[in-house]
Amino acid sequence: MKQLPGELTAEQILNGEYLWPPSPEVEIRRVGEEVGFDPDAFGKAPAPGVHPRLLFSEEDIPDIRKRLEETEIGAKTWSNITALLEKLHKPGTAYSNVVDALAKGDVSKAEALLADYKNAGKGPIVSWHHRAKFAYPFMLDCLQALINDDAQRGATLAQAAATLAQVYQNRLDLMDGVPRPDTASEKGITTNVFGRTPTTQLNSDVWRSSRRMAIDGEPTFAYIYDFAFKWMNDEQRAVCRNTINNYIRGRTTIGSHMPSHFRNWNWIAVGTGLLTFSAATLGEEGNDARVYEHTKQLAYDYLRYGWSQMGSSREAIGYTQFGLRWLLPSMVVMARNGDNYWNMHNFYNSMYWYAHSNQPEPGRFLSHGDGGNAGVSAETALFFKHAYPDNPLVDFILAEVKGGSDDPVTDRGMLMLCSIFAADPDNENHEKGAQLGLPRTFFDLERNQMITRSHWGPDMVKLQMESRPDGTGPNHQHADRGVFSLAGAGRTWAIEHFRGVESRHHNVVTIDYEGQGKVSPPGKWIELLDNEHATFGVTDNKYAYDWYFHPTLSGFTEKDQPRRHFKRWANFTKKNDAWVAENPDYDWKANIDRSPMVEEFWSGYEKGDPRMWDEYARPVRVPHNPVEKAFRTAGLVRGKHPYALVIDDIKKDDQLRTYDWNMMLDPDIGPVSIKLDEILLGPDPKYATTGFAYTFSGKAKKGDPQLFMKVLNRAIPEQVGHNPEIRVETLEFKEARDWPDGRSFGFNKRLVVPSYSNEPKFKMLLYPHKSGEETPQVTWNDDHTVATVEWSDQKDVITFSEGEDGRTRLQIERDGEVIARL
Repeated sequence: MKQLPGELTAEQILNGEYLWPPSPEVEIRRVGEEVGFDPDAFGKAPAPGVHPRLLFSEEDIPDIRKRLEETEIGAKTWSNITALLEKLHKPGTAYSNVVDALAKGDVSKAEALLADYKNAGKGPIVSWHHRAKFAYPFMLDCLQALINDDAQRGATLAQAAATLAQVYQNRLDLMDGVPRPDTASEKGITTNVFGRTPTTQLNSDVWRSSRRMAIDGEPTFAYIYDFAFKWMNDEQRAVCRNTINNYIRGRTTIGSHMPSHFRNWNWIAVGTGLLTFSAATLGEEGNDARVYEHTKQLAYDYLRYGWSQMGSSREAIGYTQFGLRWLLPSMVVMARNGDNYWNMHNFYNSMYWYAHSNQPEPGRFLSHGDGGNAGVSAETALFFKHAYPDNPLVDFILAEVKGGSDDPVTDRGMLMLCSIFAADPDNENHEKGAQLGLPRTFFDLERNQMITRSHWGPDMVKLQMESRPDGTGPNHQHADRGVFSLAGAGRTWAIEHFRGVESRHHNVVTIDYEGQGKVSPPGKWIELLDNEHATFGVTDNKYAYDWYFHPTLSGFTEKDQPRRHFKRWANFTKKNDAWVAENPDYDWKANIDRSPMVEEFWSGYEKGDPRMWDEYARPVRVPHNPVEKAFRTAGLVRGKHPYALVIDDIKKDDQLRTYDWNMMLDPDIGPVSIKLDEILLGPDPKYATTGFAYTFSGKAKKGDPQLFMKVLNRAIPEQVGHNPEIRVETLEFKEARDWPDGRSFGFNKRLVVPSYSNEPKFKMLLYPHKSGEETPQVTWNDDHTVATVEWSDQKDVITFSEGEDGRTRLQIERDGEVIARL
């Protein structure tokens, strides 16, 4: 079988047929000279049959050599490549043993060694993240020979590449016969870079069949062919070209069976590796040019629908960079072939998103969702530096990336891209963005994301808050609608992690240790206040507590669903059937989610059964943790002493429950003091003890960054013995899902402010400062509706009131003037 029932065939897709009505329109403009765009930055591909052609041409090599010598990133990267290859070239290593077999044309021996590569010789066996252990360093070897003009090594690698093409062709032959049960892996296709073994099922799609694994992942061999071409004879070139063309001919990839607006997350970007693969032989004999044209459309759709008008990705910065490792070189390939997408305004605006997400610490960025702890990759900054060579915003991002590590290439798998496109920023003195003229507040309505700061500079106070509205199905978001993060006094306080999707590992409120549902339904943004004195956001997160989106009920429950009969989706079928057996009376059809954004996304596009991730159909909502209300108000108050307020109006019911106000911390933060309702946090505090005392107090040096937290309000039970204590705790960062298995990410730290009550009425004031500086005095009026927050040179009067919806309203006055009103 080549495709699922009701879908277009690969041939139809490649011939330009399309099942669905047009996707929602998005505005796409082109930027130009006003922001320093260079339309010729990546050059032009040479005539068909001339190589190298993918990322650069022969005439570009002198400039590459110059950058490798004269730029800091280039010199370090090339040194890393050289050192690595010196180790791998030593006789008896697994790498050199395979290259020797390939260079001698011994296909059988090479296949045997590659099938058990870790035992193919001595170390080092380099572990590459999502890269084949042999093919990627072999590609670097080919690149080094080309850049160094090493004809002797080049000739050896040229023959080795031709033999490797035969190895790959043998694997492809196993997959290209009459469709049959999954036997491919039993006959030598053992490469499993992305977690799936190649299979003949649905073999017209390189993603569904994991066909890409038969050639050690896209587009590594395309680069090998491109770099080694110079040293090949006509026969060797023909063998490599034939394998490449046999791999791509008539094939589709992830996103091909989806409407355009479904193509919006990082695996679509990863799938553009097929574009680079197809471009390696574009215009040459046997190439299927339709594959290039189709994957070009996939890339364009990802750029249209994966990025907001403001420049935010649908995912956190870290996970976005993962996909860009495939997309960005594909965009270079497209630009060199006359399809330049580098100046699409929303993609250019990602530089603004990155800048606003930059933290006080050198090279640190923060966003929310999977990979929210990670920053902009070196290759992303370098590619943009080439496309916008004189742009100070791009220089700022590149300087931050470069300044974040002594070794700017933290992922060895990116050595190739960082060496070819090496660059240094022209101006590294932007004082953390202060000279760029950027606004203090970044608000993205498409993402319900607010990033605001007291000012630009390393000593800024910075607050982020979001309540994502675009949860239309399983995604890389977390159960954290209304989440906030905070930085100030030169460091980050409330943080985000790589993964860990559950609410208890995020800066939100849990109720009896349960939080929002995962997969989380959309959040709702109610109000934004942004003026000279203050910036506040108000969110309604009730829906995310009330429900979770079940990922498989609408896609795998009915017995005639075609995907139930394929190994690729067997685990989905198994888990779904187990849930249905445990919940036999749940009417899932009546609970297909109809919230406005979900409805807009799915309605009218059901034909052909398109799936997000090629796995998940329209989400079904299931009751999770119903609450009466779940509002969060968070904001930054500017002035001589900027501070943040976080107010949670949350209530489950009238029963007494344990409400925990959680804030995740870096591991080097601990308590300096906790006194009733005042908390002082600092970095790596030293504890003072006396003799064999059972208690201790924290210590801080003058000038240390600190976070003063005043619990303005939390409900205390009449029986105070029931009241949990405020604490900073060390915990195993382990998910409860699939307990006791679940994923564990080791130790972590968390501040918990609890309330045992039927409604906690949390109100928090957070003031980053340096040790030794004045902290505010807080006093209340008699009926506890007006709080005065006072320093010797700043006095703010905050009035709280409750609206009919149970949400707190507030007004802030300073010097007789109302500076904020919600």
